Amino acid sequence: MQLRSLYRQDPTARKLVNEGVANVNDGTSSPARDVLRYELETFVCDGQYGSGMAHILDTYLKNIDQAQQPGVWVSGFYGSGKSHMVKMLRALWLDTTFDDSATARGIADLPQEVRDHLKELTVQSRRFGGLHAASGTLGAGASGSVRLALLGIVFRSVGLPEQYPLARFVMWLRKEGIEEQVRAHIEASSYDWDEELANFYVAEGLHAALIEAKPQLFASSNSMVDALQNTYPNVQDVSNQEMISAIRAAISRENKLPLTLVVLDEVQQFIGTSGDRAMDVQEMVEAVVKDESLGGKLTFVGTGQTAVTGTPTLARLQGRFTIRIELSDADVDAVVRQVILAKNADSKPGIEAMMQENIGEISRHLSGTNIGHRQDDVAFFTQDYPVLPVRRRFWEAANRVLDASGTDSQLRNQLSLIHKAARESADQKIGFAVPADFLFFDGADKLLQARILPRKLHEKTMSWIHGSDDQKLTSRACGIVFLINKIGSSNSEIGIKATIDTIADLLVDDLPTGSSGLRSKLPKLLDACDLIMRVGDEYRIQTEESSAWNDEFLSQKGTLANQSHRIEAERDDLIRKKFGALVGRVSLLHGNSKVTRDVSAIFDPTLPADAIKRIYVWIRDGWATDDNSVRADARQAGNQSPTVFVFIPRRSADDLRNNILEFKAASATLDKRGAPDTPEGKEARGAMETIRLVAEAKINELILEAMSGARVFQGGGNELTGSGLQATVTEGAENSLTRLYPQFAVADNTGWSKVYDIAHKGAPDALKAVGHEGEPEKNVVCKAVLSFIAGGKKGTDIRDHFEGPPFGWSRDAVDGALLALLVSGLIRAEDEQHRACDAKRLERKSIGKATFIVEATTISTPQRIQIRKVLQKVGIAAKQGEELSPIPQFVQSITDLAKRAGGEAPKPKTPGLSLVDDIRRASGNEQLLSIYNSRDELTFSIDAWTLQAKEIDARWPSWETLRRLAERANGLTDAEVLRTQVQAIEDQRQLLADPDPMKPLVASFTQMLRDELNRLVEAYKQQHEAGMAKLKADDSWQKLQPDQRNRLLAEQKLTNSDMPEVKVGSAPEVLQTLQTLTLSAFEDRVKSLSSRFNEVQTQAAEMMEPTAKTIHLPSRTLKSEADLEAWLDEAREDLAAALAQGPVIIR
Repeated sequence: MQLRSLYRQDPTARKLVNEGVANVNDGTSSPARDVLRYELETFVCDGQYGSGMAHILDTYLKNIDQAQQPGVWVSGFYGSGKSHMVKMLRALWLDTTFDDSATARGIADLPQEVRDHLKELTVQSRRFGGLHAASGTLGAGASGSVRLALLGIVFRSVGLPEQYPLARFVMWLRKEGIEEQVRAHIEASSYDWDEELANFYVAEGLHAALIEAKPQLFASSNSMVDALQNTYPNVQDVSNQEMISAIRAAISRENKLPLTLVVLDEVQQFIGTSGDRAMDVQEMVEAVVKDESLGGKLTFVGTGQTAVTGTPTLARLQGRFTIRIELSDADVDAVVRQVILAKNADSKPGIEAMMQENIGEISRHLSGTNIGHRQDDVAFFTQDYPVLPVRRRFWEAANRVLDASGTDSQLRNQLSLIHKAARESADQKIGFAVPADFLFFDGADKLLQARILPRKLHEKTMSWIHGSDDQKLTSRACGIVFLINKIGSSNSEIGIKATIDTIADLLVDDLPTGSSGLRSKLPKLLDACDLIMRVGDEYRIQTEESSAWNDEFLSQKGTLANQSHRIEAERDDLIRKKFGALVGRVSLLHGNSKVTRDVSAIFDPTLPADAIKRIYVWIRDGWATDDNSVRADARQAGNQSPTVFVFIPRRSADDLRNNILEFKAASATLDKRGAPDTPEGKEARGAMETIRLVAEAKINELILEAMSGARVFQGGGNELTGSGLQATVTEGAENSLTRLYPQFAVADNTGWSKVYDIAHKGAPDALKAVGHEGEPEKNVVCKAVLSFIAGGKKGTDIRDHFEGPPFGWSRDAVDGALLALLVSGLIRAEDEQHRACDAKRLERKSIGKATFIVEATTISTPQRIQIRKVLQKVGIAAKQGEELSPIPQFVQSITDLAKRAGGEAPKPKTPGLSLVDDIRRASGNEQLLSIYNSRDELTFSIDAWTLQAKEIDARWPSWETLRRLAERANGLTDAEVLRTQVQAIEDQRQLLADPDPMKPLVASFTQMLRDELNRLVEAYKQQHEAGMAKLKADDSWQKLQPDQRNRLLAEQKLTNSDMPEVKVGSAPEVLQTLQTLTLSAFEDRVKSLSSRFNEVQTQAAEMMEPTAKTIHLPSRTLKSEADLEAWLDEAREDLAAALAQGPVIIR
């Protein structure tokens, strides 16, 4: 039975009209409509195609009366049918009618839900301007402007030119009702309409037609050119508003907007990685959907390879495209099975029986890879036959590599590929399976053109495929090797390699016969083929370039073989790395306090000098020594040695050396040859990378084998056995902890961190946190620390001593013990400047720099009570046992009190601070003892200084007042006598003298200044009254209006409100007055009153006599009456001359 009889439709009679590729556009040509009809007839509206289309239509119908329509994003890998789905959506939206009156909705086989939505869409369209759809790609429009590209799509959908100025021009012709008239005139004049439009600025036929149609508008061709260029200029971009206006004008029908679908195919391909393009698309879509007239009627559908949230660039669109439809492999498979491979019902049992008979052969195909046979493949055997599911997955993987950019959709389209496979195998008998090399020969020419397939490989395989049986098999095997090499070099996770078994699995086309014959023939043929090279058990394409790479590899390998030291160094390094990878960085947590213990791995020939102070894992191998020597060293180290001894045996030494040679030689070849850009060079580099990977994997295997035999010894020679190398080494390291830190247990308590925290607050009972109720010096840890400090130790020395062997105590234990001893007064601490530090001020970071000293002095409880009483005199309340902590505060407080009890003259001298200096110079308990011994003197001084400070505070304001009064009285009669007395008070420090010497002086100065201020006030009043009397007698003044008079007086500050405000009731009032107006300033102001009144009089005369001239009388020194007469004559002469010309104002 031939395969053609299995199908519902003979594949040789079926024509794949669109070659499996859907082009989304508004094409209306006859071929374009034939393709559309074919696509509708074969449209499989199942799965995501059906549910996605229903979701799009349902969402649109629900939002017709809303402000905006949400955008739709259809995603899926190349070849998944995105473009096909949206093209069908557009045709069904418009219900496209064909020449024989068939409609899109009538042709397509649609789910009932989709049909119902489409019917409702038609009903809703009657309320508006009908239905409209536009589709295309942004990349095919105006370059540089997304808005112009969208307009081009919209214009084309309504039969307008795509160019913005041309479309606007044609819309004007239609609006004026002259389009047909102009077009008829052009065609009658033997001009081409489209050509005239394309050149409408300079189109003579168009211009003549317009002059005939609109003679009143266009007088001549010259004026028309200017008018067209000015009205319809060629622009690089338009604004959002211009775009929206153009869309409305293009699609409106009788002033109504239709329900509109805009399909933008390949949006992601248009955007690429450009953030600017993504932003432009977002702004364009947002502007359209937010428009009041378009928002609820127009929806956008965009497509892309990934989800709208799949890349940072596309993520910018997610706010606009909120409806997401994702297509999967299953949707493509459904189309292939229902369109191309659909079987007759009566042929299915025979196919199922044949497949089950050969399930053994089929199930082992590509086993061990990610695309091998799967149990769920069985359910699709009949539907996919004669293509095996394994081979479809192989083709898909190969297609993704061969067309990684996704631009050659023809090559990647499964529909086209499987259609060809079914057509060419139609004459085969049942049991035939389309071999995987069909993909190679189907796309070989295109791969050659794309420079993916080497020319030599193309020429020979295309020649051999028409030769003998062996040549045909060799050619086919070469094609499979080529495809596998491509997949393996791009996606190693698939796990496919060009071995004999894999090649045979993919080549077998007679399932009943099986692939055993191929497995026996292929090795001989491939080994003899000059296009193939073998790398281990894997085959790769051999070219002239790969031969050159192989020669270089052999040269490098020969050179390395004579350099044993490099191979040995590489082996040692590999052993070190592998040991590190297996065992890792050993870090142990010791005891309950979980102290971190680092374990160091060394590969040196001898142990370091500090091996008795640290835990070392000493690793040696069989290439340098033997296991007996390692065990002997362990015995010699003794039972107390913390070192762990490891021996790695020498195994498969020759194999390891050879693989290291190959790995190093391959690496050197790759470095030297670089990264070629030719297909042959890339293949050769891929082969060399495979050699390196194979060698690396073998090296890893061999070293693991050696590691599996490793032996581990404890110091003393005892061999450890465990479940693995890491576990055994860790066990040995844990045993070494007990050897290295035998005294660790006495301080192994998790409460030491609390001891530190409590003692840091100054509490004397901090050791309760570790269960110790007695005196600190009786605690085992504190006792050891106290003993070590002796005459004094740095914090770092104390820590190093107790954190190292044989103690190994935690940092918390050491620091906690130090602070507990410090709070108890058994030790004291000094910083780097030898200043005393109490427990509250001593931070962890400062402990290492501090010096700790055992206290020689102790303070009894009665003494501490007396000390606390002294502290209370300055307001310090110290807790029992914490008297040392506030000593710095006490010293500062009493120092501040002494400064307040004296100071600069006329205050008494500052009291001496010798007692305070003694306390400051002491440290620790000696400070407390100094306070106790001087308690009586300190108490008396504190009381006396406190009283004296209060008296100073009380009298100091009087001194400040007296000093200010003396300064203000400078220059007054009798003031100097009083100032002498003020100076005496200051010199003799008489601030606190009794009786108060400042009161009478304050009264005397106040009265002296009061008298002087009163005198000036009276003088001011007299001068002011005289000036006002003079003005009243002036004719010009009398002629002025009241507001003019007030303005002139105000300008000279002569109004009543301008008189200085003087208060002299008390000393503060006198000082406040003088603060505003000093005596000298007041005196000057009084003296200036006369001249200011003269100025007012002059200004009044000028206002009344605008033409009057101001005459300045000559200045002169007069010594006799003769001089006087001469001056009078001169003045008379000047005045007479001036009077002859008009009124005169004398200055």
